[in-house]
Amino acid sequence: MSPRISDRASFLVVLIALSVHAGMGPALSSELPTKRVPLVNPVGEKGGGLFARLVTARGAEFDSARAGIHMIKPIGPTEVFPADVPEIYVVIELKQSAFDMFELIARFILEDADGKPHGTLMHTDRAHFEFSDTGGYLTMNRPKGGFPVGKYRVEIHYGEVVNDLSLLTLVRFKVEPVSGAKPATP
Repeated sequence: MSPRISDRASFLVVLIALSVHAGMGPALSSELPTKRVPLVNPVGEKGGGLFARLVTARGAEFDSARAGIHMIKPIGPTEVFPADVPEIYVVIELKQSAFDMFELIARFILEDADGKPHGTLMHTDRAHFEFSDTGGYLTMNRPKGGFPVGKYRVEIHYGEVVNDLSLLTLVRFKVEPVSGAKPATP
């Protein structure tokens, strides 16, 4: 192989790597995106490590029972939502308060209907945690036309960048058609 072809091949590899890296950042949008994302690091689900509890719910509220502590409790915890629900929450309870500030990123992904390990990125949300926080939540608002029916996974990432090393855990839920209504399509 001549040096010139090798240089071109190296340039193409770097160009592809930069393109992939640039596409890994979270998309903050309320519209239905068409970006397909792979499941790159199938970690354990619903907790472990940083989390005492992760719950999908219809809402969240401050728990005033524990004065001086920032506790959030889920309202209407469920793993099955109707397509017309206004918002879907992932309520987080941390094992302990952090000694530093950090950020979590949630990617709400509609999984492939054929069971393939990829899906459509629907929404990305961020939550900032500070010293006394022992919980919080991440949300996805209902898209125009309602949530597409199907199985979803929520990837919870630690830090400011989404990549296969930042993935902490997965949470899953399902969206079903509203009784008597035609299901929304992605």
